[in-house]
Amino acid sequence: MSARGSLFFLAANAIGALGSPVAVRDVAPAAATVSTDSSAGVPLFPKEAVQLTDAALKTADSQTTEVDVAAVFGFDGDEDTTAVAKRAIKSSQCKAFPGDSKYPKEWMWSIFDLLLGGALIKTTPIAAPCYANSAWSDYDEAKCADISARFTTSDLHTSDPTSMMWPLFQGRTCMPTDDPSGTCTLGGYASYSIDVKNVAQVQLGVNFARNMNLRLTVKNTGHDYIGKSSGAGALNLWTHNLKDIQFIKQYKSAGYTGPAFKAGAGVQGFEILEAAREHDVTVMTGICETVGWSGGYITGGGHSPLASIYGMAADQVLAFEVVTADGRFVTASDSKNSDLFWALRGGGGGTFGVVTSVIAKAHPRIHVTKSVFSFQAPVNDSANFWKGINAYMKRFPEFTNAGTYSYFWIWNYGTTLDFQMTPFFAPNHTIESFNALTKDFFADLKSFNISATPNTTYHDDFYSANKGSWGADTLGVTTIRQATRLFPKSLWATEEKFNSFYTTIQDTVMNGHTVGGYHMAPGNPFKVDNAVNEAWRNTQSFLITANMVPENATPAQLKEASDYLTYDIMDSWRAVAPASEGGGVYLNEADIQEPNWQTDFYGAKHYPKLLAIKKRWDPKGVFYATTAVGSEDWEVRDGEQGTQTQNGRLCRV
Repeated sequence: MSARGSLFFLAANAIGALGSPVAVRDVAPAAATVSTDSSAGVPLFPKEAVQLTDAALKTADSQTTEVDVAAVFGFDGDEDTTAVAKRAIKSSQCKAFPGDSKYPKEWMWSIFDLLLGGALIKTTPIAAPCYANSAWSDYDEAKCADISARFTTSDLHTSDPTSMMWPLFQGRTCMPTDDPSGTCTLGGYASYSIDVKNVAQVQLGVNFARNMNLRLTVKNTGHDYIGKSSGAGALNLWTHNLKDIQFIKQYKSAGYTGPAFKAGAGVQGFEILEAAREHDVTVMTGICETVGWSGGYITGGGHSPLASIYGMAADQVLAFEVVTADGRFVTASDSKNSDLFWALRGGGGGTFGVVTSVIAKAHPRIHVTKSVFSFQAPVNDSANFWKGINAYMKRFPEFTNAGTYSYFWIWNYGTTLDFQMTPFFAPNHTIESFNALTKDFFADLKSFNISATPNTTYHDDFYSANKGSWGADTLGVTTIRQATRLFPKSLWATEEKFNSFYTTIQDTVMNGHTVGGYHMAPGNPFKVDNAVNEAWRNTQSFLITANMVPENATPAQLKEASDYLTYDIMDSWRAVAPASEGGGVYLNEADIQEPNWQTDFYGAKHYPKLLAIKKRWDPKGVFYATTAVGSEDWEVRDGEQGTQTQNGRLCRV
């Protein structure tokens, strides 16, 4: 390490506050504009052509004598950089944490911000305006009222650099309140975020986190059941504003010729759907329009109302542009970095690199018939209600063979049972063909004296059919713990197996719990070899359930509720659909306590391969997310909070 690097290392880790170095404001952003050529076959977006280069690092280094820029912000493998990183990691098996002597001081963050071009954001918890005595002195009664009113909606959280949609896993340290005398702390929120506007900023963030042994998180929208995009003390890469979209009328690769889209990492479902409608094509997205499309949705596999026709969203991907753990910017495709390409299609987000854009297939415009209906019954007179549920569930193979999909809920309100179909999706169906497909089902309902009048509508494109189908958001709550299961087609092979599945679901509801989910059969229509959990290839139904958590639950109460969900409710689901017989879990919508998550989330055959790829591309553990590939090597030391949160330092096991 250079003398200047040694001086920086001592200075950055000295005990006590340090002032800003002299002339720090003269440091220009460390970025250069490079060629837009890409081996992916589509030019880089202008934001992707703004990159961190060795020359840019050298220029930045010449502008300050206080920091060895190349050593601290340079790429992995450089001699000085490697020395700094080794020193940062050697003395501790934990990531550097605020208050530690080795955690960067304020002046260092100031230099970092200058190198980023002013993109660094110091975190203020989203509900801080509700507190009169917080560290942020941000109390504002009107702002607090607005935040409280919108806390269960997605837009509030997607527009914030660090806020997450399931605060149980943040640690509940700064919730909206009408008591301004309460306490607000960062908890599991990242300490700093980069408002990413170009690739250079991602590279600088990855390099700084790796070289200084900081925890690194990646967030687009924060749609996640278990808090993967959060982490106490972390530096967060907020990719939400990478919104570029390009339509490619005729994309050509070795395995595909046809229309495609290239989309930035911040693009959400509704945005790519609007672009697809404009160009008279169809793109696979989730039913929830606000989910980030290019990031965690696709890298986690991505199920869709079109799944029974086209498979998984990850199956549509043709190439990624990615910043890897060494800070380099690479293309991942079938012909370039093919192992990384394989892993990124289904192996989970925040794990192998930071995706800046994705190229994915577009399909011909598809028309959709959509139907919503419901029926109810008293809990103490529910025999016919359950005959109706049985009549629906036993037809899942028939319905998925017709390319359809559904999103439904079965509620137990204590005295009343309620089935809500919201909606039944029938792509490539007219109203007439939908009626023919469901005729016998509705006849069965009528024979059971069940009144269910469907409201069936025809839509010219997927965009208009999908619009609003998700319904109202129920995010930002601390009273629900959720879990999911994928149920394989084999359960419909015999009457005995189907009855085992059906009665398991019936028992869950009658024991006071809600069950929601989908009929779908993604299969693998394009015969794609990727990291999508093998369980998806055999899935006939994907179901969700939950257990209620007391309001303001103590850690003991939260643990009791969490354990009951994981080990009581879900034991019966695992028993009827074990991984050994094709069952599994969707890693993007999961129970954080899932006992056999490596197998259930990723598949017994895929996980060893994913782990080997992880170790090849990220040998130093730069990227961590709870239950992500390789996360078993780490633990978040959050104390006794009742369930695993991100409110604690990240350490090697």
